[in-house]
Amino acid sequence: MSSGNASYRCSMSSSADFSDEDDFSQKSGSASPAPGDTLPWNLPKHERSKRKIQGGSVLDPAERAVLRIADERDKVQKKTFTKWINQHLMKVRKHVNDLYEDLRDGHNLISLLEVLSGDTLPREKGRMRFHRLQNVQIALDYLKRRQVKLVNIRNDDITDGNPKLTLGLIWTIILHFQISDIHVTGESEDMSAKERLLLWTQQATEGYAGVRCENFTTCWRDGKLFNAIIHKYRPDLIDMNTVAVQSNLANLEHAFYVAEKIGVIRLLDPEDVDVSSPDEKSVITYVSSLYDAFPKVPEGGEGIGANDVEVKWIEYQNMVNYLIQWIRHHVTTMSERTFPTNPIEIKALYNQYLQFKETEIPPKETEKSKIKRLYKLLENWIEFGRIKLLQGYHPNDIEKEWGKLIVAMLERDKALRPEVERLEMLQQIASRVQRDTVVCEDKLMLARSALQSDSKRLESGVQFQNEAEIAEYILECENLLRQHVIDVQILIDGKYYQADQLVQRVAKLRDDIMALRNECSSVYSKGRMLTAEQTKLMISGISQSLNSGFAQTLTPTLNSGLTASVTHSLTSSGVTSGLSSGLTSHLTPSVTPAYTPGFPSGFIPNFSPGGDPSSLQSLKLMQIRKPLLKSSLLDQNLTEEEVNMKFVQDLLNWVDEMQVQLDHTEWGSDLPSVESHLENHKNVHRAIEEFESSLKEAKISEIQMTAPLKLTYTEKLHRLESQYAKLLSTSRNQERHLDTLHNFVSRATNELIWLNEKEEEEVAYDWSERNTHIARKKDYHAELMRELEQKEENIKSVQEIAEQLLLENHPARLTIEAYKAAMQTQWSWVLQLCQCVEQHIKENTAYLEFFSDAKEATDYLKNLKDAIQRKYSCDRSSSIHKLEDLVQESMEKEELLQYKSTVASLMGRAKTIIQLKPRNPDYPLKTSIPIMAICDYRQIEITIYKDDECVLANNSHRAKWKVISPTGNEAMVPSVCFTVPPPNKEAVDFANRIEQQYQNVLALWHESHINMKSVVSWHNLINEIDGVRASNVASIKTMLPGEHQQVLSNLQSRFEDFLEDSQESQVFSGSDITQLEKEVNVCKQYYQELLKSAEREEQEESIYNLYISEVRNIRLRLENCEDRLIRQIRTPLERDDLHESVFRITEQEKLKKELEQLKDDLGSITNKCEEFFSQAAASPSMPTLRSELSTVVQNMNHIYSMSSTCIEKLKTVNLVLKNTQAAEALVKLYETKLCEEEAVIADKNNIENLISTLKQWRSEVDAKREVFHALEDELQKAKAISDEMFKMYKERDLDFDWHKEKADQLVERWQNVHMQIDNRLRELESIGKSLKYYRDTYHPLDDWIQQVETTQRKIQENQPENSKALATQLNQQKMLVSEIEMKQNKMDECQKYAEQYSAAVKDYELQTMTYRAMVDSQQKSPVKRRRMQSSADVIIQEFMDLRSRYTALVTLMTQYIKFASDSLKRLEEEE
Repeated sequence: MSSGNASYRCSMSSSADFSDEDDFSQKSGSASPAPGDTLPWNLPKHERSKRKIQGGSVLDPAERAVLRIADERDKVQKKTFTKWINQHLMKVRKHVNDLYEDLRDGHNLISLLEVLSGDTLPREKGRMRFHRLQNVQIALDYLKRRQVKLVNIRNDDITDGNPKLTLGLIWTIILHFQISDIHVTGESEDMSAKERLLLWTQQATEGYAGVRCENFTTCWRDGKLFNAIIHKYRPDLIDMNTVAVQSNLANLEHAFYVAEKIGVIRLLDPEDVDVSSPDEKSVITYVSSLYDAFPKVPEGGEGIGANDVEVKWIEYQNMVNYLIQWIRHHVTTMSERTFPTNPIEIKALYNQYLQFKETEIPPKETEKSKIKRLYKLLENWIEFGRIKLLQGYHPNDIEKEWGKLIVAMLERDKALRPEVERLEMLQQIASRVQRDTVVCEDKLMLARSALQSDSKRLESGVQFQNEAEIAEYILECENLLRQHVIDVQILIDGKYYQADQLVQRVAKLRDDIMALRNECSSVYSKGRMLTAEQTKLMISGISQSLNSGFAQTLTPTLNSGLTASVTHSLTSSGVTSGLSSGLTSHLTPSVTPAYTPGFPSGFIPNFSPGGDPSSLQSLKLMQIRKPLLKSSLLDQNLTEEEVNMKFVQDLLNWVDEMQVQLDHTEWGSDLPSVESHLENHKNVHRAIEEFESSLKEAKISEIQMTAPLKLTYTEKLHRLESQYAKLLSTSRNQERHLDTLHNFVSRATNELIWLNEKEEEEVAYDWSERNTHIARKKDYHAELMRELEQKEENIKSVQEIAEQLLLENHPARLTIEAYKAAMQTQWSWVLQLCQCVEQHIKENTAYLEFFSDAKEATDYLKNLKDAIQRKYSCDRSSSIHKLEDLVQESMEKEELLQYKSTVASLMGRAKTIIQLKPRNPDYPLKTSIPIMAICDYRQIEITIYKDDECVLANNSHRAKWKVISPTGNEAMVPSVCFTVPPPNKEAVDFANRIEQQYQNVLALWHESHINMKSVVSWHNLINEIDGVRASNVASIKTMLPGEHQQVLSNLQSRFEDFLEDSQESQVFSGSDITQLEKEVNVCKQYYQELLKSAEREEQEESIYNLYISEVRNIRLRLENCEDRLIRQIRTPLERDDLHESVFRITEQEKLKKELEQLKDDLGSITNKCEEFFSQAAASPSMPTLRSELSTVVQNMNHIYSMSSTCIEKLKTVNLVLKNTQAAEALVKLYETKLCEEEAVIADKNNIENLISTLKQWRSEVDAKREVFHALEDELQKAKAISDEMFKMYKERDLDFDWHKEKADQLVERWQNVHMQIDNRLRELESIGKSLKYYRDTYHPLDDWIQQVETTQRKIQENQPENSKALATQLNQQKMLVSEIEMKQNKMDECQKYAEQYSAAVKDYELQTMTYRAMVDSQQKSPVKRRRMQSSADVIIQEFMDLRSRYTALVTLMTQYIKFASDSLKRLEEEE
C-alpha cells in the first residue's frame, strides 16, 4: 500500500491550503523530492512568490510535464471511479454522469454508502447550499464512525466539486469497502490490502509463461495478466496461445469483454491501460472487482480451488453415475412381485430385504450426503459458469431417484411382510396338523390294541374291560379330526404348497376312525344290545360331533366325500348293545374346536355363538363357600362320632380351599380391579372371621368323641386350628397390601388422569392456520408450565411411595412397577409435548406476524400507489414550471427505495415460514410431503427421533397423522410431534406478490416520471416551433454564420428529446407524435424556403466572388502545407530513432506530392483568371483578384523549393543518425568493458593479466577510428544543407545542432576511452613496481620476526640455574635487542612501500570509480554495484599486523631484559 498511499497523499494535497508549511517542511527534509513535490501548490508561499518575481510564471517545463501526467491519471481515475459508483448505484436505480458535479449535493454519496454498508443514513431534502453541505457532512461523519481515515477533506470541498479531493474520497471508500476485505491463502498479518491483492494475483497467474506480476502499473500494460487471471478460473473463455501473439490493445479488449460476460463491469478501457505507466488506483479497483467476481475458498472452511475444479467435477460425476445406476437397479429389484410359496424361501427373501435395508441403505445415504457436500463445494463454480451442470446430475435429481427407491422399498415391504406372516401362519397350522395327526394315529393304535384284547376276552367268554377307554380314544380323535378339517381348509384357501399332502393324510385318518368305529360296533354288538333311546343318543351325538364342523368349512369336493362316508357309516351300521351307558354319555355332547392363539380370528370360525366377549376380561375373584353346618350332616345312618369326623374334615377342606384361593389370588391391574379385589377380600376376610364359630363348635364336639376316634379327631382339630391361624394371618396381610396398593393406585391414577388430560389438550390443539389465538395459547402454556412445576412435587411423592412399596417387596410388584413406569413415561411425554408446543407457538407466531406484516405492506403499497397517481398525474395543460419541479422531486421514489429493505425482509422471512395448511384436515394431501420431528416418539410399531425427516402420508385426522419414519415404518403419530418445514408456498407466493406490487408501484412512479418529462419536452418543442414560425428573411440575414443551422438543429434536438421522453409516455399517442412530426417538418420546410430566398438574393454577386474564393481556398491549402512544412522543419526528430527519421522522410515526400498537385490546381485557376482578366479588364475588383493570385503564385514557388531542401536535409540526417548509433554502440561497448568490476588484487599475475587486457583493448580502439571519420564526413554534408536552409529560408536546423553536439560528445567519450586505457596501463605498471618493492622487504622481516619469536620462547622455557648462566643469557638478549633496533630502518622502508602501493591502488580505484560514475550518468542507467574489498586495505592491514608483531617483540625483549637484570642482581647478592 506504500505507493497507493503516496499517490493518495499527492491527490489529497493538490487542493490543500498553500500556506501550510508543515507538510513542506517534512518534504524538504528528504534528499530527493518525490514526483509532484515541486509543483506550486506543494511549495511554501515565499517559494511561489520568488518564482513569480523571477520568471513571471509559477510552472517550469518539468512541472508542467508532471502536471500533464497527473491530469491524464485523474481523467482515467475519474472514468474508472464513475463506472464503479454506477455499478453500485444501479441497485437503487441511480446514475452518475459527472463525478465532480453529481456528488456535490451529497445524495448520491449517501446512497452509495447505504448500498455498500446496508445501513440507512439520514439526509436533507432541500436544494440550498446548506442542505448540500449537510448531506456531504453526514456521509463524512459516517465514514469517520467506521474508522475510515480522511485527510484534509471537508464537506465544502466535495460540494464545490474539487476534483482532487473528490477522487481521493472515492478512492478511500473503495479501499475501505472493497479492497480491505481481501484475504488470501498464505498472507501474513502485517500485509496491507494492496499486498494481499498482489499476492492473490501472483498465486492466480503462477505457472503462466511470460506473465509476471510485480506491481499494479507496468505489468498490466500488455493485457496478459488480465487474460491469465480469467483463464485460471474460466479456461474455456481464454486461449492463452492467442494472447501470446496478440497486440496489447487486442489482449486488453478481449480480457475486458470476457470479464464483462461473467459479470465484471468494464471499469477500464484498453487505451487507459496501454500506456507507459497505467494508473495504479484504477488497475487496483478493477483487479479487486475480478477478485470479488471469482469463486474463493472460504477462510478456514471447505472449498475447491481453481486448480482442483475439473478433478472434483469428474469425481462428482462418477459418484452420481454409480449411485444412480445402483438406485435404478434396486428399484427394478424392489418392483418384482413374484414371491415363492415356500415359507423358508420367502423368509430368506424377507431377511435379504431387511439386510439390504439395514446394511446397504445407510452407506448409500452417507454416499448421497457426500455427493451433496461435494455439490455444495462445486455450486459456486457451477453458478460462475466454469462447470456446466448436465441434466440429471443435480442433488435434487438424485433425491427423486432415491425417493423412488424408498417408495419401492415401502411397497415391497407392504407386499412382502403380510405374505411372510401369512405363510408363517400357514406353516404353523400345517405343523400342528402333522403333529396332531401323529397323536391321533397313536391313539387309534392304542384303541385298536384295546379292541383286540376285548375281542379275545369275548371269544373266551370273559366280560370286556376297555369299552370306555376305546370310546374316549375315538372321541379325542374325532375332536382332533374336526380341527384338522378346519385347518386343512385354511391351507387350501391359502394355497399352501403342502396342502394336497395334508388333505390326503387327514382323509386317511378319517377312514381309519370310521374303520375302527365299525370294528367296535361289530365286536361290542355281540356282547350287549343298547336300548333304543341309548342308540338314538349315541348316533345323534357322534353325528353331531363329526358333522357339525365339517359341513360348513370343507370345500365341496372334500366335504362331499368325507361327510358322506362318515354319515353313512354312522347311520347304516348297527350299533350293538355291548356299549355301556358310560360310552353313550361321552359321545352325546358336541365338542367345540379349540381356538388357536396367535392366529387371526378371521381364519377360525366362531363356534361359540351368543358368547359375551367381555367375559374374557372378567375378574378372577375368590369364590366364598360357606362351611357346612353340623346339623346338615346329621343322618339316621351315621353315628354322632362319624358326623363329628365328617364335620371337622369339611372344616379342614374349607380352610385349605380358602388358603389356596388366598395364595393364588390376583391383585388387579387398574383402579377398578384393585377396588373389586379389595371389596371381595373384605367379604372373604369377614367369612374367615365368621369361621371361628364353626371352629369353636368343632372344639366342643371334641368332648363327645370316644377313645377309638378321639385321637384322630384331636389331630385333625389341632391341624385345623393351625391352618386357620395361618389363613387368618394371610388374610390380614393381604388386606393390608390391598389397602396400600389401593392408596398408591388411586393417587397414581389421579396423576395419570391429569397428565392424560393435559396430553389430550395438547395433542388435540388445533395448530393449523384456522387458529389465530396464539397469544391466548401462549398465556395458557405459561400457566401450564407453572402447573407442571407444582405437579412435579406430587408426582415425586407418588413415585417415592412406589419406591417404598417395592423396597418392602409388595406382592403386587408388577402393578406398582407398571404404574410407576407409566407415570414416568407420561411425565416425560408431557414435557416433550411442552417443548413441541413452545416451538409451535414460536413458528405460528412467526407465521401470523408474517402474514400480518405482509398485509400491512400490501396496504402501504396500495396507498402509496394512490398517492403517486394523485400527485404526479399530468396532461398537456399542466404548468411546465410545476412539472419541472416535480421531475426534480423524488420523495416518493426515496420512500420506495427505503421500503425496498422491508420488501426484501418479507421475501427472506417467507422462505422461513412453516406450512400450516397440512394440519387442516379440510385440505387432504394429494401427495405425501416431508415433515420434521421436533421430539422423540417411541411405540412398538414405530420409533422416531428428534430432527428426523419423515413423510406425512395422511392428514385426514387433525390430532394424529399417518407417518412414515426414515426406516420405512408406518404408524399413526400425534401431529403435535411434527412441524411441516419451509418452504410455505402460500407465504412465498404472498411475498412474491408484494415484490411484484412493489415493482408495479415503482414502475408507476417511473411511468408518471416519464409522462411528466414527456409533457415538459412537449412544451419545449412547442416553444421552439413558435419561434421558427416567427422568423422571416430579414431576421435570417441578421444572423451570424452557423446560426441558421443552429435553429434547425435546436428544433431537431427538441423533437428528438420529445421522441425519447415520450417513448413510454401515456399522455401522447402515436397519432399525436405523428402530428407533431408533421408540424416539425412543416417548420423545417418553411425555414428552408426562407434560406433559399436569402440565397437567391445573394446569388446576384459577380463571378468574382467565385474566383476569389477558389484562389483563397488554394491559398488556405498552401498555407496549410506551409504550416505543416514549417512545423516539420521546426519540430526536432525523436533522438536516436531511425524509424521516426524514415517516417518523417515518407511524410515529407507525401507533402511534396501534395504541393505538386496544388501547383497543378493553381495553374488551372491561373488560366481561368487570365481569361477573366481579358474579359473584364475594367472591373473594379480586378486588381484585388490579380494581387491575390500573384501572392499565391510567389508563395507556391517558395514553399515548393523549401520542401525539396527539407527532404534532402532529412535524408542527410538519417545517414548521420545511422553513423551516430554505430559510433555510440562502439563507445558503450568499451565503456562497459572499462566499467566492469575487477578489483586489483595484490598479486603479480593478476596485475600482469590486467595490463595485457588493457593493451589488447588499446589496439582494438586504434583500429576502430574509421567509424568516427565517416561520422564527421556526414556531419559536414548536413552542415552545408543546414547553412543553405538558414540562408535562403531563415529556418534553423535544430536536428543538426543536436546531432553535432551528440557527435562531439561521442568523440569526447571515445577520447576518454583511449585516455582511460593509457592511464590505467601507467598506473598498473606503477602498482606492480610498488607491490614488488613491498614484497621484497616484507617477507625477510616476517621470517626474521618469526625466527626471533621462536628463539625467545625457547629461552623463556629454559630458565638459567645460576647467575653465570643468567648473565650469559642477559648478554645474548641485549645483543638481540641491538639487532631489533637495527631492523627499525627495514620496518620503516617496508611501511613506505606499503603506503606507496596503497596510495597507487586507491588512485587507480578512484579513477575507475570516477570514470564509472561518469559513464553511468551518460548512459542514464545506474547499476547498483557491490562494494569489493580493496587490496590497498589488505596490504595496509598486512603491514599493520607485521608492525604489531614487531612492537610486541620489542616490548617483550625490553621487559625480559629488565626482569633478567633484576634477577641477576638478586642472585649475585645471594651468592
